[in-house]
Amino acid sequence: MSSTSDLPFLIRLLDDRDPAVRPVIREQFSEFGGDISHDLAALGIQVPNGGKKRLVRLLEPGRRETLRDEWLVPSGGFSALEDDWEGFESSLRQLSDFLHDGITLRPSLTDSLDMLADEIRAELVAPTADELRIWLFANGRFSGVKSKTAAETHFDLCRVMESHQGNPISLGLLFMLVGHRLGAEVDGCNYPGHFLTRIEEDGVLYLVDCFHRGRRFEAETLLEKYPELSLKAREAVSSPGHLGLILLRYLTEIHKTLSGSGRHEDAGLFKALIETLKA
Repeated sequence: MSSTSDLPFLIRLLDDRDPAVRPVIREQFSEFGGDISHDLAALGIQVPNGGKKRLVRLLEPGRRETLRDEWLVPSGGFSALEDDWEGFESSLRQLSDFLHDGITLRPSLTDSLDMLADEIRAELVAPTADELRIWLFANGRFSGVKSKTAAETHFDLCRVMESHQGNPISLGLLFMLVGHRLGAEVDGCNYPGHFLTRIEEDGVLYLVDCFHRGRRFEAETLLEKYPELSLKAREAVSSPGHLGLILLRYLTEIHKTLSGSGRHEDAGLFKALIETLKA
């Protein structure tokens, strides 16, 4: 069984082209749980640039196994998560860890969110949801990324906070989680095709498009202007976001993206996770 002390030797073997060595290396790295970032830092090991991509791939089976083993869903599936912010964030942390490369040292999702909340508090003592919208998105600190390259990485909430870019649902989740920390109520809105958030300002309900610089528009005006909107869209606009359903959508979007990029084994894992929420 591999141990941390074996890592320097295993890293040196990354470039070994001997066909007999590669299966052994693959098996050894699979025993590290998919993340060796803290071990690399503790040992002062620098991974050669040429070996980084291969190392990330070698760690993928370990991350799959870790996510599969640690995934916890309360009895009742997604319905039990309706207002369970702790369970919701815990699930998002597990998914963020899975989407990480396993070699770059970074704070946990919880620590990253706490640091971002502290940064905001330094400027806004008790921000309203709308003030938070402006700070995060309208002022350009976080924005939507339009590139389809490595699309699955834009679901990684830790990476979103590092790069200040994300997709509609990852930016929306960031808004919700930071708002919850700061006492500013931000609901998710499972609008078909494009995830939105909901906030209230001076008694008016607004929808917020975090992907497009936090653009906001009145929910009632939207419903009046577009009578042809589907029942599903109208329900999403009018009802507070259910955390369990939002997590289910998040998993579904990741599954679709992984399938589209040819990561079929990972997509299969996410299909299984989706089924656990439907139980």
